[in-house]
Amino acid sequence: MSKTIVKETPVDSPWKTFMFAAGAMVFFSMMNVFVKISAMDYSTAQIIFFRNALAFFPILYLISKNGGFGLLKTDNHLGHFWRGAVGIMGMCCFFISFDLLPLSNATAIHFAGPLILTLLSVPLLGEKVGMPRWCAVVIGLGAVFFMMNPQDIGEHMVGSVVAFMAAFFAAFAMIFVRKLGRSEHAMTIVFYFTLYGMLLGGLAMIFMWEPLQKETFFFLVMTGFMGGVGQVMLTYAYAHAPAAYVAPFSYLQIVLAIGADIVIWNTFPDWHIYIGSTVIIASGLFIVYREHTKNKRIAARSASYGLEPTGPTRCDKEQGSK
Repeated sequence: MSKTIVKETPVDSPWKTFMFAAGAMVFFSMMNVFVKISAMDYSTAQIIFFRNALAFFPILYLISKNGGFGLLKTDNHLGHFWRGAVGIMGMCCFFISFDLLPLSNATAIHFAGPLILTLLSVPLLGEKVGMPRWCAVVIGLGAVFFMMNPQDIGEHMVGSVVAFMAAFFAAFAMIFVRKLGRSEHAMTIVFYFTLYGMLLGGLAMIFMWEPLQKETFFFLVMTGFMGGVGQVMLTYAYAHAPAAYVAPFSYLQIVLAIGADIVIWNTFPDWHIYIGSTVIIASGLFIVYREHTKNKRIAARSASYGLEPTGPTRCDKEQGSK
């Protein structure tokens, strides 16, 4: 009996991919800092508008380099609209939570999104989830509720609930992304999400306008710039490596958020944030590990039949378009 050779999706330029993935998390974390600062002077609608409007420039550049503007053609505008609407609701709750919570608290709770996605994928996508993943989801969500600290009454608890709502909407948005990904290019999904984010933010901004100030307008501009550059870097990383390699880098945002709280706002997270964050990271990494080993088993079966392993899948590209 011949020995089965285990193959897996290769990583092009591992160190360069690492730099882009880690760099994307740095830019996203800096964007979150500017969002929190901007929230002191501007409405959430204004922040959402500038976040998406300025991100258009790097996104259009990516489209021009990855198939051209023919990618913007779609027969599923309704699907893109609902993906955009749900995604913007999540972004809105996330940004509001920055104004109500320390950055590290809001960021850590937001990472409940992938866990909630696993729950929703069963009834909404018909996916099958084994007992080990269910255990990881339950433990991870337990850590989220532990960090929300129900004993806190008032603003802190409200902020935690808003951050959890952001994670819930983000999970629903990824359900739409997975469905759209069956027929749409990843960059098409990114473009229409950004477009609807700009339009919906601009519409709400009419009713929630705060005068622009030359002293703080810079922070609004940097919010869009950091988000756009982070999007470009993350898309590059997902284009050159499977999701199992890139996804764990997202947890750098929790570490960077804790650092920002300490350095900029002189706020040290409570002990339950450190414990809860560790458990969430462990749960998320376990799910990624399970997916990684499952893909290796699938590749091994393919190799035993003389089939070549596939390259990065459409699902891998979807994750880079968030």
